[in-house]
Amino acid sequence: MFIKKKEIISLIQGTKTFKNPKIALEQYTIDAESAINIVYHAGVEYDDIQNTVVFDLGAGTGRLSIASAFLGAAKVISIDIDFEALEILLENVINLNLDHVINIVCCDVSTLEIRKNKLMHPKNITTIMNPPFGVKHRFADRIFLKKAFSFSDVVYSIHLLNEKVDRFIKHFASRFNWKVDYSFPFNMKLERTYSFHEKKVKNIDVRIYRFMKN
Repeated sequence: MFIKKKEIISLIQGTKTFKNPKIALEQYTIDAESAINIVYHAGVEYDDIQNTVVFDLGAGTGRLSIASAFLGAAKVISIDIDFEALEILLENVINLNLDHVINIVCCDVSTLEIRKNKLMHPKNITTIMNPPFGVKHRFADRIFLKKAFSFSDVVYSIHLLNEKVDRFIKHFASRFNWKVDYSFPFNMKLERTYSFHEKKVKNIDVRIYRFMKN
């Protein structure tokens, strides 16, 4: 399936987002252009998307999952604890005819267990995720990283652009015999999600990390 980048952005922009976002889960809607640019980098610059099994931890309503599917993932497994968000994700998947690629699982990331030999596709596993930053629940981002390191071949993760965070991320990865292979700053746009948000779109400076096993 060949589809232009601009067309993917347009399709993702038209997907439904949170009806009842839960601030305790730090649920925000990443804009379509940011979603496709992040996944496009993983898929085109590093060839980590096409014909791989992609896990989207904390998938929400699925924009990273959908971008991965359009960029040629063999299978996308979208995981989130919020059943309401996954109902919206399912609706988006069906509307875009991606239900043969994207599988949806409702569970707590901390209790997730993956047996690689049981997957339908004996391919490399790429995890790409926008985890909670740990603003509402301290160390929430650690849970996501630790889980991704336990079964992935390569991990992409979005974190706040901050020197202290950067030092911690690198140290935390080394504890599990992983390393930051590459990272780059990125200006991510978050769409208005909560009633107290004054702007339609908020720019937030983040850093995109690519992790590899040592």
